Amino acid sequence: MAIIDILVDAPQPMGVTAIASQTAMTKSTVYKHVTTLATLGYVDKVGNQYEPSVRFLDCARRVQWDNDLIDAAREQIDDLAEMANEVAGLVVERDGIAVDVYCADHHHSGAFPAYNTRYLHCSAAGKAILASLPVDRVQSIVSSPPALTEQTITDEAELQSELDRIRERGFSLERQEQFSSVNSVAVSIETASTTGAVYVSGQADELSGKRFEENIPGLLLSASRTLTSALE
Repeated sequence: MAIIDILVDAPQPMGVTAIASQTAMTKSTVYKHVTTLATLGYVDKVGNQYEPSVRFLDCARRVQWDNDLIDAAREQIDDLAEMANEVAGLVVERDGIAVDVYCADHHHSGAFPAYNTRYLHCSAAGKAILASLPVDRVQSIVSSPPALTEQTITDEAELQSELDRIRERGFSLERQEQFSSVNSVAVSIETASTTGAVYVSGQADELSGKRFEENIPGLLLSASRTLTSALE
């Protein structure tokens, strides 16, 4: 599973040596595991490198998870992506990890990742979620947060101040904190069983200024209210 997580997060296929460098495993152990994964159909071999196979798409299609939330969110997020002319999506928190459950990426240019990292402290969606969680839970999640870019907030006091600002204004902003070329905006949503966030992300040089700080947040706040009402 550690190898699968590494391959899923990697933007390109990876070789045995590169995979081993991110684990406590030897190259021979990694080779054994990726060979087994390839035999089972979960990994494809590309030359001397490996990447997740299409079988994971089949797994995702078969997962039954809070269909009411996804069904309610789909139309709102599709509309949001259309109005913003950017990527929009829904992220939920599970065991301290950000999980992308729906993404409207038909406006995606391919110039930036149309997904969020697993970390909550460095994305707009993740920070919106953290701002909605109890303080003790936040502290357990973001203890020693890693830096993904030069802009990532890693100081816990600074992060707490950022979460306070998010609570005051009702939305979160992320300026190239998870990917060096991406800005994003998000608003939290809560159901009886789930804390999540709807977000809009785009290339940093295009999603900026008043549009980034005022227009897109306005669209997200409206979408969040509509989605919350639909789930009540």
